[in-house]
Parts: sequence; structure tokens; C-alpha cells
Amino acid sequence: MRVKYNIIIMLLAVSLTASAQQNFILSAVKSEIDRSKSELKLNNLRPPFLISYTVADIKITSISATAGALVYTRDNNYRAGLSKFFVGDYVSNNSNFGNFMSVQDVSMDDDAKGIAISIWEDMDRLYKNAAEAYEAKQAAKAQQQLDAEEAALPDMEQTPPVNILLPPMKTNLDKDYWNDYARKASEITNKYPDITASRVNILVRNVMSYTCNTEGTQIAVPHSYHMVHLYFNTMTDDGQELSRNLYIERSDFKDMPSLKTFTDSCEIIINNLLKLRNAPIINEAYSGPVMFEGIAVAETFQQYFFTNNSLIASRKPIGQQGGGNSIETIKDKKLVSRSLSIKSLSGAETYKGHKLEGYFPVDDDGVVPDKELYLVENGVLKNMLNGRTPTKKFQHSNGHARFSFHSHSIRTVPGNILLSSNNTFSHAELKKKLLDAAREEDLEYAYIIRYLKPDGTPDEVYRVYLSDGHEELVRGVTYPDLNMKSFKRVLGASDKDFFYSCYNFGVLTTYIVPEALLFEELEITRDNNITFKQPYIAPQPLKAE
Repeated sequence: MRVKYNIIIMLLAVSLTASAQQNFILSAVKSEIDRSKSELKLNNLRPPFLISYTVADIKITSISATAGALVYTRDNNYRAGLSKFFVGDYVSNNSNFGNFMSVQDVSMDDDAKGIAISIWEDMDRLYKNAAEAYEAKQAAKAQQQLDAEEAALPDMEQTPPVNILLPPMKTNLDKDYWNDYARKASEITNKYPDITASRVNILVRNVMSYTCNTEGTQIAVPHSYHMVHLYFNTMTDDGQELSRNLYIERSDFKDMPSLKTFTDSCEIIINNLLKLRNAPIINEAYSGPVMFEGIAVAETFQQYFFTNNSLIASRKPIGQQGGGNSIETIKDKKLVSRSLSIKSLSGAETYKGHKLEGYFPVDDDGVVPDKELYLVENGVLKNMLNGRTPTKKFQHSNGHARFSFHSHSIRTVPGNILLSSNNTFSHAELKKKLLDAAREEDLEYAYIIRYLKPDGTPDEVYRVYLSDGHEELVRGVTYPDLNMKSFKRVLGASDKDFFYSCYNFGVLTTYIVPEALLFEELEITRDNNITFKQPYIAPQPLKAE
């Protein structure tokens, strides 16, 4: 499939050649890396075989407000250069041994000479470091006992060059608009004197990244990001601090909520938190069926399959004791319930008519992601997200090497991920299954989890009583045995999808998951790590009025 997409892109590139020639950044990058490859030679050091360079043109506006007043408003414009420098060849080079990437500032002047000088200044150091790392890696391999399969793996997959040249995206960097939005949105908590602290944060990032490598790849791709975030907390009468976060994260400004839509959402979660403030703490242990709903499904799935790198292919670095990902050893074996499947949809712009925020046309290795790729099919592990570094079981890139704007580095991360089930029910039917499973265990009630803390522990938890089906909000909950293996014991899933977009890897990612997921058995206990604080001596200012 990748070859087919590359052919289409190469045809598209023909019509864009003229515009590529006019782009001074691409021109400067291409000229300087080609010159470096041909001219950087020293004594007995191996010459460069592949150089890749990315220039990211970055504009950021960040704003923060509380209680209707601005705390700060800032602009930050800069250019970052990310270089990847390799000596050797595709079979054996300096990758997978220490750090082969380097980040530096690049000239802000719109002048090809300034860009070229910024690159040139770093190339000499990068070449020497890469050549020394190559020699050190060969020595480490000679001392390390590699099995025959691992020793035969090439260090890098050779992929065909691509040319993808896209125009910049329009981003709303109107500071007056966002300042007014932040002030008015932050006023919402003024109506609630039991809220002890709150903050509205806004971040708008507009990036145009330009990548060239000496294989012939040229890429110009926009990255646009808009985020509105409300954080607030309160304290219970017994001294437990409770907090909530609401994030709205989108690539396109036109998909951001209006001020009223955002504040309406804020009202809902504020009232939910204040209800939790008066909820009882659990004191007894529970073992039985548990249903997750909405954002709790998405964040739990993300945590155990991607934040923990479970479905990210990783090769053990040469010269290190740890590293790699042992999960790949169960390729073609059961990983989760046979009712569940996991697909990467990174190359798809929409799913069932919904825009997918995690779509990207090409990764930073110059590989086009598939529109649809099974990672897990009917419970069986079929693939893992990978870049161009082959592992024993997954030797081909599926286009997920991405430039992280958090770390200014290349990481293997998801774009769009679909979790689906072939055992689905309406919400009412799934709730009945929850109660029936609890009744089978002779339990008085079951649990539903609807919200998680940032650390992944439950924070909005309801007991559902078998006698009449009523729900009781409780607090102080944790589940010590929840992990990826818990997904092997799933009794059913909602027949409706829940779309969740977040920015946890330095790129936007969209997860499409069932609106509810019913686990057969989890342990629910009291969280003994809760800190109970003394109440405030003076009342909160709005309470004192």
C-alpha cells in the first residue's frame, strides 16, 4: 500500500516543482546537506551516507487568565533545526546507539544564506560525532552476544524518496480575540465560591516544517494547534484536594468551540466536581465487574497501549542491558480479548464523517502512513507502530516517526487509533450486563468510572446498586490490578463511538473508542495515598463577600 501512495505523491510533486524551487528554506537545506555529504571526509573516518535536516518555522501565542483577569500573554517565534546524521550504510550505521539527532537554533532571517550557515555550523561536529559513534558501536557489537536473527537485522530500512509540498494552514493568532476569550472563560468559576483555585490557559501554535534528506525526499508540511484548557480545584470538608481539567484541542481554528460552548462545558464539570466534594470515601474492597465510560475509556486505552509504548516497536540499543519491547515476541498470538481489534488510521482524514485530528500526510522519515492498518485483529497482535528501524518481528516502517514539539526530537507515536469490538450493545443493555455480572458474584453493587485523574487513577466513580439501579458518587478510589492484561477479560462494549483528541506526545492524536467498555473483573479499593490537608484559615475571597 505504501508504494501505491508514494507513486501518487510523486505524481503530485511534478506539478509542485516550481513552488519548491521558490522556497528558500527547502532550497537552502537541500543545498547544504548535499554539500555536506559530498565534502565531509576526514582521514580514516567513514564518510556520511545519509543526512536528514528539518527546519521548523514556529509561531506560538500563549495566554493565561484567572477569575476574569489576565495572568500573562506571550508570543514566541523561532526556527528550530533538527538534524539526523548517519555514517555507514543501511545495513550498519551509527543509529540505535546513543543519540544520532541534534537540535539547534536556525536563523530567523528570510534569507537562504542565513539558513545555510546555521546548518553548516553544526555539520562538522555532527560528522565527527557520528563517525566516532559508528566505530564505538562496532566495538560494542563485537563484545555483545547477539543472536543470529538480531545480528542479521539491518540498522535502517531503505524507503523510496517522496516529495510532498503542502501550503501553510491559516491559524488564528489574533491576540485580542484570545485575550478576551481567556478573560471571559476564566470568569466562570467566580460563581462558585467553593472553587479554591482556577486557571484558563490558551495555546495557539502555527508551525511549518521543511525536511530534506540526501535520499531525495523533500517535505513541506503545516502543523496547526489550538488549545483551551480550564483547570480548577476545591477542597472537601475533611481536607482532600480535588481537581478537574477540561482540554479542547484542535488543529483548525474553525473547529474550536465558541466561548459559550466552552463555558457551558465548564459548568458541567464544575458541578460534577462540587458533587464529588460532598461524596463519601469508600472504605471497603471490591472485586467484580467495572464499566468505564467516555473519556475514561479513551484515557485508559491510551495509557496502557501507547503512553506505556505497548504497541510501539522498539529495538534494543546496542551496548545496553535494557530496552526494546518484549511484547513483539507474541506476534500472531492473543494480546487482548478476541472481541477487540485495534487499527491505526493515521493516513485517514475522516472516520464515519468525523474529522480526525491526528491525520498526517507523511512522517518525518519520509514514509506515508497507511489509511488503515491492523495492529490487533480479533485480539491477536498483528503489527506495531514503527519507523525505519527494523525490529525482529516488525521490519518495515508504517510511517509513525514524528517530530515532537515537546522534546524537539523524532519519536514513534500514534496519529489516529481505533479501538473496536465485535461484541457490542446499547448503553442500557451494557449496563444490564454490568448488573447481571455483579449479581452472579453475589455483590450488592457494581462500579462505573467516568473520569480519571491526570495520573490515570479514577476520580469520578459511581456505585450502581443492584436493588434499584440508582447511582451513588464516591471518592478515594483506586484500582491496583488494572493493566493491559485486563483487556483480555472484556464482557462487552458500547455500539457507539467516542472521539477523543489529545496532545500527549508533542503531536495531536485522536482515539476512537467505544462509549463504554465493560471489564469482567477489577479490584476497587480505597486510595491510601490521599493527603488530607488542614482547611484554609481565612475564607476564599469570593466566600467572604
